[in-house]
Amino acid sequence: MAKRHQFGIDFPSRIRRMQEIIMSHSGIDEFYEILRLILAKYFSERDGAIGLPAMVECNEYLSDHTAEITDILDGAVNLQMPPNLFDDIRVTFGEVSVSGQDFTALDQTFEHLTSRSYKSDKGQYFTPRHVVDMCVEIIDPKPHEIVCDPACGSAAFLKSADSYSLSKYGGAPALYGFDYSHRAIQVAKMVSLIGADSRINVHQADSLKFGNGKCDSATIEAFMGDEFAGFDVILTNPPFAGDVSHELFTSEYELANVYRSRLERDVLFVERCLRLLKVGGRMAIVLPDNKISSKSFRDLRDFIGRNSAVDAVVSLHRYTFLPYTSQKAAVLFVTRLSPSYTAYNSSIKFYRSDKSGKSSNGSFVYKDSADTNRPPYLSLDHDLAEIAQDMRRQ
Repeated sequence: MAKRHQFGIDFPSRIRRMQEIIMSHSGIDEFYEILRLILAKYFSERDGAIGLPAMVECNEYLSDHTAEITDILDGAVNLQMPPNLFDDIRVTFGEVSVSGQDFTALDQTFEHLTSRSYKSDKGQYFTPRHVVDMCVEIIDPKPHEIVCDPACGSAAFLKSADSYSLSKYGGAPALYGFDYSHRAIQVAKMVSLIGADSRINVHQADSLKFGNGKCDSATIEAFMGDEFAGFDVILTNPPFAGDVSHELFTSEYELANVYRSRLERDVLFVERCLRLLKVGGRMAIVLPDNKISSKSFRDLRDFIGRNSAVDAVVSLHRYTFLPYTSQKAAVLFVTRLSPSYTAYNSSIKFYRSDKSGKSSNGSFVYKDSADTNRPPYLSLDHDLAEIAQDMRRQ
C-alpha cells in the first residue's frame, strides 16, 4: 500500500509559524516581511551561508540587492520586525535551503500567503505540481518558442516550462506571465528570481482586457509590443469562479453574446487564450468539469471546436485539488487553427486519472519506497506521468 508522508517541520510549516510570530507581536504586514526573510536567506545562500544570518546581516544582504528587491516588493527593503522577535524567527527558519527547495514547497508557502487576500473567492487554486508537470511534458515547450500563462499566479507553469526545456533541450523558451493580483505578481517575480534566474517576464495586467480604452489596465498586447503575433504555447489554470457582466465584454468576446444571462470568467478565459495563440500554437488549460461535459456549455465547446483541434481531455481525480477544493476538473489540450464556421473534425483522446497522488483529506500519497525529497511528479502515487507518456507516443 502506498504510504502517506507525514509532514514534519517542513518549509511551509516553518513559514506559517513565522507568520504567526510576526502577526502576534507586531503590526507589520506579515506577507512582505516573510518575502523579505526568504529573499535575505536566498541572497545569503549565494555566499555559502547555511542558516538564516543575524538580522543586521540580513538587512545588509537586502540593502545590497535593493534594485532586485524594489522590482518585487512594495515599501521598505529592510526587515521591519522588532529586533526582539528575530531570535524566534531565526530558530524557526532553521537551516532550510531556499534555493534547494523543491518548488512544491515554495508554491505551497506562497499559496498560503496569498490565499487570505484574493484566491479562494475567485475560485483560483494552487495547481498541484504533478498536474503542472504533466501539462508541460505533454505540451513539450521548446527554446525557440514564446510561452505564456495569462493567469499565472505564482508562475508554477512557467517555472516548470523553464526547467523542462533547459533539461531536455539545453535552453529556455521566452516566458511571460500575467495576473490581475498585485501580490500574485510579486510572488511570481520571486519565483522567477529564485527558481529561474529571472528568465520569467512577469507583469500585472487584466488579461481579459483588449486595451480599447475602457479601462486603465495595461494589456497583454501592450506588454508584448507591436510585432507580437501570438504565443506558441499557453499553459494556464484560470479562475474557476466569478460571474462577470456581459455588457462589459459583448463588443470584444463572441461568447459574451452567447452567455448573456450568466457569463462566467473562465468562459472568457477560454476565448481569450485561443485568440492569444498563433495558428499552430498549443494550449493546456485546466477547467471545471462542467465546461467539458455539461449541456449548458455546449456553445463553449462548439467555439473551441471551431477555433482549434481538440487533441485530448484528461479528467482529473476528485482529490486532485484537495485540500483547497473538491471541485472536479479536467485539462483540455488543443492546437489553434484558423477560425471556421463549423467545428473541425478532431481525433480526441480521452483519459481519466484514477490515482491523484492525494488522500481524501488532501495530504500527499507517495509511492512505496519513494524518496519524498524528489519532485512530486516522480515521487507521488499518481498516474499522470503514464498519461503523458501515452500522449507523447501518439
